[in-house]
Amino acid sequence: MRLVGFAAGVCAVVALAGCSKAVDGQPEASGAPLTKEQLFDPCTVSDSVLQAAGLDPASKDSNLFSVPRAEWKGCGWRADGYFISFMSTVYTTDEIRSNDRYHDFKNVAVNGRDGLQFYIGNETPPVECEIAFDTTQGRALINASKFVDSKSSTDPCTLATNAAPHFVGSIPR
Repeated sequence: MRLVGFAAGVCAVVALAGCSKAVDGQPEASGAPLTKEQLFDPCTVSDSVLQAAGLDPASKDSNLFSVPRAEWKGCGWRADGYFISFMSTVYTTDEIRSNDRYHDFKNVAVNGRDGLQFYIGNETPPVECEIAFDTTQGRALINASKFVDSKSSTDPCTLATNAAPHFVGSIPR
């Protein structure tokens, strides 16, 4: 069941693969896209951050995509009825906004850090939400995805918003 939940959560991430463009290895600050090697590594977040967010550090899944993805780095952890994934990507905020699987964009601030919150997929009610933050090392994303069998009425953006303050201090500027 855990794999199914992660698979559902990753489907939207994989949908961005269609946004791919050539990467020449130059840093984003120079106007060129980043390579995977230049991305922030979200899997290095401390156990204390995970525990503060209500996550089980022992449930770490460092293979969110089942196959290596050139555009992403990320890990996920299990909570009570949902998963939180912490990821980084080479995709720009404009590319995220142009993906038709993402909707209901909302500018948010988390501990003074500007972010972009949005739902993923077309389920009603929504089961997945993400908050993206710009960094010099790509976009950092905090994703909340309900378990496939979840009966919770909690909005996934509430789950992402509740987890985000614990992660933003780990995100590079």
